Amino acid sequence: MKKWLLILSTAMLYISASAQCTSNRYTAPIFPNVTTTSGIQYGSAMAYGGLIPQSLYLDFYEPTGDTLSSRPLIVYVFGGGYLIGTRIDPPIPTYCSYLAQCGYAVASIDYRIGFNILDSQSAERAVYRGVQDLRGAVRFLCQRFPQYRIDTTAIFLTGSSAGCISGLHSTFIEQSDWPACIHGTFLEPADLGCMDCDDNTDNNKRMPQIKGIISHWGAIFDTTYIRTTTKDNVPTICLQGDQDPIVPYNVGPPFGVPIFPDMYGSLPIHLRMNDIGIKNELHTFVGYAHEPWLLAPQLIDTCYVYEIPFLYSILKPKPLVVTGDSTVCLNYIGHYSVPNTPGSNYCWNVTGGAVLTNTNNAISVEWVTTGPHILTVRELDKDLVNGDLDTFVVHVISHPVAAFGDSVLHTQAIFSDSSIGATSWAYNFGDNTGSALPSPTHGYHSQGTFTVRLIVSNGYCADTAFRTLKTDTCPTVMTISYTVSGDTLTFTGSPSGGLSYSWRFGDGDSSNTIAPAHIYHNSQNYLVSLWTTTPNGCRVYGSAIVPFKAVNTGISMVNDESVTVYPNPADDILHISPLNTSADIVLYDLTGKVLIEQQTEPVSDVSLDFSRLSSGIYLLKISGDNLNINRKIIKR
Repeated sequence: MKKWLLILSTAMLYISASAQCTSNRYTAPIFPNVTTTSGIQYGSAMAYGGLIPQSLYLDFYEPTGDTLSSRPLIVYVFGGGYLIGTRIDPPIPTYCSYLAQCGYAVASIDYRIGFNILDSQSAERAVYRGVQDLRGAVRFLCQRFPQYRIDTTAIFLTGSSAGCISGLHSTFIEQSDWPACIHGTFLEPADLGCMDCDDNTDNNKRMPQIKGIISHWGAIFDTTYIRTTTKDNVPTICLQGDQDPIVPYNVGPPFGVPIFPDMYGSLPIHLRMNDIGIKNELHTFVGYAHEPWLLAPQLIDTCYVYEIPFLYSILKPKPLVVTGDSTVCLNYIGHYSVPNTPGSNYCWNVTGGAVLTNTNNAISVEWVTTGPHILTVRELDKDLVNGDLDTFVVHVISHPVAAFGDSVLHTQAIFSDSSIGATSWAYNFGDNTGSALPSPTHGYHSQGTFTVRLIVSNGYCADTAFRTLKTDTCPTVMTISYTVSGDTLTFTGSPSGGLSYSWRFGDGDSSNTIAPAHIYHNSQNYLVSLWTTTPNGCRVYGSAIVPFKAVNTGISMVNDESVTVYPNPADDILHISPLNTSADIVLYDLTGKVLIEQQTEPVSDVSLDFSRLSSGIYLLKISGDNLNINRKIIKR
């Protein structure tokens, strides 16, 4: 019941979190009304041909009833060739109001106009004054960002014609790029100063980095001013008619008048940005001339279709990358996080698990069902911009099961693995040794009771199993005893209870019975040996010297002294001389194993090759007609 309550509460958390990350702001006009504050003075500067400073104003558009404390700002600069125009020319109020309905803060600004149409340097100075006033308006609003609730890291420039020319030059041209005429000419001797030295001293005379540009039929003096620096990496969308006679769509002088310097329009700007890798779009109105939306108002909607998604693609938070446990065991807790951006909310959704903790950019999940499961997260930044949904796959697997068997033979244990789902094994044999093999063999050095532990793992979780086993040690030696009845000896070995027996009686005969009876034919000492295998697999050896005196052999014995065996001890060759009868010659080691065996006819001397034998004691048996010799031979 507790777990189901946890899952239910977690599901409610999902609903709440998902609601926080659902926003259509900046993608559609979600605000029905717009509040416009007109005539806000942002600065003053000496006008063209004027004797006193000109006051400069802006109109501020914002969504009615909006409570968001941080909003992207779009600054609109009117067109008119730097000769005519105002901040309320059509379609400026309509255009700015639509962007405000989408959630933006929008400002339409004044700037100084006028120049000598017969003087190209005067025209360049007019562009420079427009740049100064645009930058002054932006600095004014940034200085007062809490009042106007502006996100100073998300400022966009737009306008029409000359206004976009000002925006492009303000963004991409450095102070050192401007022609010398800005410092004065013969007809206009006044030095216009630096780009941020006029209108006001707001924002410490510092122009913020521009987030993006919407260029409606704008142009730039030279596309080489657009560089690969961070400052110039400003995404730009250009819209222009390919039949524009005022501002060149490609390259040429404004108005088609050769007295003016060439300018580069939307097409070369687009090509330049493509070459150096700046995000941009070009939308060409085929067959249209300058400012086509004045004669074809439906093109305003077309501009929205292109521009709104472009702006949103710039505003969107960077794609998230989830880090965390991609494979976990059932009922284990996985931990997941994304980089935290101040002011952002992160909305998580999980299948197959229960969220235990959620600290905005990090969660912990108890996985309650096996299989592949999906974890998703989306960022909603401080400006209420939705990021892309990031998907993370988590594989929830079953726990391994540890199990093993054992087979003990004396002190030798053989383990057999029967675990399920294991990829690694760790045995502890209970004697401070272990193994990482799945089915190891282990030899114990003592008898006793041992608890064996096996830990198996699948790389993510583990299981443990135990078994207890007993070992015992082998007897060190067999004790041989016998009873005598006439010429018959009956042998027994201790300890008894072996699985197999191998007797050697020292006269070449053998037996595999438990208690064999054996008849000797000659009076002498015999080396009797026994190998036995115990139920625990121990192979144990024992031997004994058995003195035997024949009661009645019925055999005429040849005097042993008539045959000489020499040298003894021997090195490489052992001689037997003479042998006056056919004989069988057999050499045994002390275990009764036959090492040399040969038959010989009557001969004066027999040589046995000892060179391949190791140093030690051996038994030599020579038997034939009326001949039975047993000698102990020493090999040096």
